[in-house]
Amino acid sequence: MAEFIHSVLAQDVDPTAQRVWTWDLPVNPLSHILVTLKTTHTQATLADVATFATDMSLIGKIEVLHKGSAIFSMSGYDAYACGLLVCGFETWGLNEYGTTIEERSWTLLVPMTRHLYSPKECFPRNLRGELVLQIAFLALPADYATELVQIETIELPEASPSQYLRMTTLTATVTAGGEHDIELPIGWPISECVLWGETIPCDVADLATIAHVQLLCDNLRLFYSHMNFETMHNMAGRMRAAPGYWGQHVHNGAAALALTGGVLAADHVLAHYVHVPFDIFRDGSYSLETASFSDVILRIGVDLAVTDLAVRCIPCEIVSI
Repeated sequence: MAEFIHSVLAQDVDPTAQRVWTWDLPVNPLSHILVTLKTTHTQATLADVATFATDMSLIGKIEVLHKGSAIFSMSGYDAYACGLLVCGFETWGLNEYGTTIEERSWTLLVPMTRHLYSPKECFPRNLRGELVLQIAFLALPADYATELVQIETIELPEASPSQYLRMTTLTATVTAGGEHDIELPIGWPISECVLWGETIPCDVADLATIAHVQLLCDNLRLFYSHMNFETMHNMAGRMRAAPGYWGQHVHNGAAALALTGGVLAADHVLAHYVHVPFDIFRDGSYSLETASFSDVILRIGVDLAVTDLAVRCIPCEIVSI
């Protein structure tokens, strides 16, 4: 009988005592890590309560380091998006509209695999102290009363993995309109990419930091010859169910707020993210095999009026063991 071990690594730690925390991770093969943030607020009225998106932003960076090298590195907000788009993990936040001193919580996924609990794809057994989790917390805003973090790990003691998932963040600043290139890592197959752009089409401006995407390998277009932002964004559910809890299709606030708060594209928690998958069936059939190329470029088209804005790209590499 196969077994997994779900255990607590940190119990209700107050991260306000210091900004950066480090924990040694288990030595058994590791499937994933769950980071839960619990907060209370000082606001007494629903309209003034911070959103869960604001809560996610309290985590500036989450990293898993193996002998000092990152195998997972991104912000809390990006970790939420990747958990949903790559692994289909959607946190069902507790008490979204909690006001004064009412506990709220949500959980972020830090995966070593695209298939949670998979004995074939997870981080392999390691020595104590080689694999660590490091989290940088941002300063707590004035309207927050308390902040606590819980960390739990899922080990697969009998697993013999052949590969694991590596996700680290590439950043770029767009300084002018037109096309801009992001160099993807070369060596391991890439399953997919998750991208974030600072500007999206909304209001009266039909402008996007990531207006379109192309993939060039040794200057040849492969997989994505040309795909527009709108299509990328709207097709994000092709491999995973569309966001449910955070889709904002159910108005569960006060009556006045429900009547006046329209459902806008820019309001969605994933509004600025797009998912660019290659390995659709997750069996390697369509993986982007980067080792056979000397140059792998993700080219983004930027609307001419959008300048000096940020872009983040998170390639999902499948590292053989």
